[in-house]
Amino acid sequence: MGTAKTIFPPVLLAALFLFGGCPRADEATGIGHEPKTSLEPRAEARAHEDGNYRGIFADGDAIQVNIEFTLRDGLVTDASFRHLRRDENYNLDATEEPYKLVVQQYHEALNHLVGKKLEDHLGDLYEPGSIVTVEVDGYSGATIRSNKLISAIRDALNRGPYSY
Repeated sequence: MGTAKTIFPPVLLAALFLFGGCPRADEATGIGHEPKTSLEPRAEARAHEDGNYRGIFADGDAIQVNIEFTLRDGLVTDASFRHLRRDENYNLDATEEPYKLVVQQYHEALNHLVGKKLEDHLGDLYEPGSIVTVEVDGYSGATIRSNKLISAIRDALNRGPYSY
């Protein structure tokens, strides 16, 4: 019996290894395969139903971007911020420069989607410099962190409509 106990674990490990327990060498190295991550937006698996959506981007325990938008036949018909914060310096009521300009950049980026098919234009936010005209410190689109908007939109889509 002592022999069976010492042989069984190595035999089990060998069987797992031989019968698919490890990736092929080319999969492990990535040679000959497309990268698994990309800056390109992922293809949406399904069409999203009409309705009102809400989503957030939270960093740690602080909600930084909270948005609301409406989809009708795949088109964004309305989009707005419910909350926008970074540190204590800018929010939706920011009045001093440059924070006021940063808020305007976020509004301009989000409003870029209004009247457009979300699935066709969400990827535009990956390059905010091409859609945001408000400049902060001479850099158009440099201050806005559009990945926060993208994350909040995806969060809303994953949650589904909160009302119809």
